Amino acid sequence: MSRVVTVHDPAAQTITAANNRILQYHLQREQDATKQRPKDGNLYHYTTAEGLKGIVENNELWATSAYYLNDSAEILYGYRLLSLAIETWLKQTNPALGAVSRGLAESFVHYFGHDAFEQNIVTPIYLTCLCEQDNLLSQWRGYGAFGGYSIGFRVMSEGTVYGLLPEPRVYTARCVKVEYVRYKQIKRILDILDSVFPILDEPSVTAAVRAIDSASPLGFSQLSSIIQEMLIEESTAFKDGAFAVEQEWRFVVRSRQLLKQGIDDGNHMNLPIQFRAARGQLIPFVKFKPCSSTLPPFVDGTRLPIASIRCGPVGDRISAVMAVQQLLESNGYGGVRVTRSGISLAYC
Repeated sequence: MSRVVTVHDPAAQTITAANNRILQYHLQREQDATKQRPKDGNLYHYTTAEGLKGIVENNELWATSAYYLNDSAEILYGYRLLSLAIETWLKQTNPALGAVSRGLAESFVHYFGHDAFEQNIVTPIYLTCLCEQDNLLSQWRGYGAFGGYSIGFRVMSEGTVYGLLPEPRVYTARCVKVEYVRYKQIKRILDILDSVFPILDEPSVTAAVRAIDSASPLGFSQLSSIIQEMLIEESTAFKDGAFAVEQEWRFVVRSRQLLKQGIDDGNHMNLPIQFRAARGQLIPFVKFKPCSSTLPPFVDGTRLPIASIRCGPVGDRISAVMAVQQLLESNGYGGVRVTRSGISLAYC
């Protein structure tokens, strides 16, 4: 029978040790991710003339709620893929009835497949979409006759958001490269499950889980919440293969258990969530503000880490470049390379 215990209880210590092993695995995955870097050290955010003006003049970049993007099915895709992959793991491994891993896996299938959306308990996720290329025809076509701009932001590696800090102090940001290949997406989820679920089924861990009240923060909830966090984080990098031409990376902003920016005040402070009107509805977003960096190339935190701006293939290209240069100069941005697209309007 389960019971309430303290941190000194042998069962609680066993679960804490298991939790630390899972965390160690997670940290190794995070370190491996930093080996993946953009080709030229920059990622590019495509936007309109109005968007460019707002970013430079207000010295801020926006991350929009993932549930209100142009393709709102993106985040649903990731959640449902998690449910599918976990079902696949259950069929492949067929853990024993009553096994801790089976119970947790079955609960995740329901949570990611149906329950989270039907009960409106989805975790807030905000995205800034970027691209590996600053002169991509498919991106320019999205702006048609209205023109567009690609803004180059310096990026150190996957996992790192350089020179930018999300305004909500309890939120953190990670840079992730989007994976479009479905079998690779499923493999990434299965790799996590194959690494952490066997820890739950070790006899000592199973006995400890059963000895402690399931609602206790020292018990099963400690393990389940950390694994759920890892899976949600992984799903933010998944997108349907039909969009592979976009070559997307993302700045992913959310409240993370495993990565803290500021002090968690227990939800007493109102989060600075902003709202804009578009397509007949309110769209939540959060702001990135500039921050200093002690890593080269060094930034002092007074301006966004903008490395370049390319003007799209619309209008008078010479005057477009001149206007961007004047905008940058009047707002204290120096050393930003401004170019124009050589793509013909006939292709847009």
